[in-house]
Amino acid sequence: MIKRNSWVEALSAIDMPLLAIVITLYVLGVMTIYSATFGQGIAYVERQLINGLVAAVVMLVFLYLGIKRMFDWSYVLYGGLVLALIVLLLLGNATRGSHRWIYISGFAFQPSEVGKLVLCLTLARFLALEETNGLRKLLKVMCLAGVSGVLVLLEPDLGTSIVYGVITISCLWLSGLPKRYFVAMFALGLAALPVMWMFLKDYQRLRILTFLNPNLDPLGAGYNVIQSRIAVGSGGIFGKGFLQGTQSKLQFLPEPHTDFIFGVFAEEFGFLGSLAVLSLFALLIWRIVVIALRSKDVRVKVFAGGLSGWLAFHVFESVGMSMGLMPVTGLALPFMSYGGSSLIAICGALGLLLSACLDIPARYE
Repeated sequence: MIKRNSWVEALSAIDMPLLAIVITLYVLGVMTIYSATFGQGIAYVERQLINGLVAAVVMLVFLYLGIKRMFDWSYVLYGGLVLALIVLLLLGNATRGSHRWIYISGFAFQPSEVGKLVLCLTLARFLALEETNGLRKLLKVMCLAGVSGVLVLLEPDLGTSIVYGVITISCLWLSGLPKRYFVAMFALGLAALPVMWMFLKDYQRLRILTFLNPNLDPLGAGYNVIQSRIAVGSGGIFGKGFLQGTQSKLQFLPEPHTDFIFGVFAEEFGFLGSLAVLSLFALLIWRIVVIALRSKDVRVKVFAGGLSGWLAFHVFESVGMSMGLMPVTGLALPFMSYGGSSLIAICGALGLLLSACLDIPARYE
């Protein structure tokens, strides 16, 4: 918890460039959502503004609580996450065949998104306390993270379960696990691909096949990718201009405000605009790395590593998906895609990381 004399002093100590990048990306996201849903009223924009307000409050609350306190609560939070995922599988209402959402007073909440934050906290605490640094350490972490990862995969949500894996690997890397174990994991992963293929749902297999060849089903599973590639390509160097994108306005591009929001942005702002957004994401991840390097707390370093992997993979997958370079998984583009769960979880994680910027010796005892 913040113990400085005033919030003004505390806020002056945090990473302002990071905050500026987050606000810029969020504003660009709201603009793109407005454009993607133009002609459908402003309901989506209003809800995203509410999501942004809630996310800002969560960030401030977590900044106030401090990352040290959340590390202390991490195991309890992880137990709550596992329980919530089990209840969701057993009692949750299915939406499009998946048990991912909890509905409260008209709002949908996705526990697996918050789970990314909880997983970062839990692994950071566990790895900082773990004395071994070999196979035993790896197996313990895989068992710990695997519980939530498997439950998310059963929802089914392949994209989010992959993010859990990326977070786990990132945390292991920052904890100093010898490189030979990463090589071994990569080799085992390749060997397990045929087995994993057998357990995929039919629609998941079709997504992968149409990623390799969208023309395999151009009016079905490959339609989304084809239309998104057209949107990105038609933007050219400078783009068609704000509200001038035809792919979304003529409703050729499906899910333009969520899964394929990058396609909408690229069509209207072109290559240069897209490059600017990707540069902002790169700078954001760099600022996270800077905070990690400055911290003397191993837990903060590992947490920052997990958060970096989380954000980087989301950007890589979402942008690659829109360009036909990655399979369609439905992962959100951070701060820009419509939705509250992802935005709130990321802002909560950033609030905790920003609390590590405060020059409070007691925080790192």
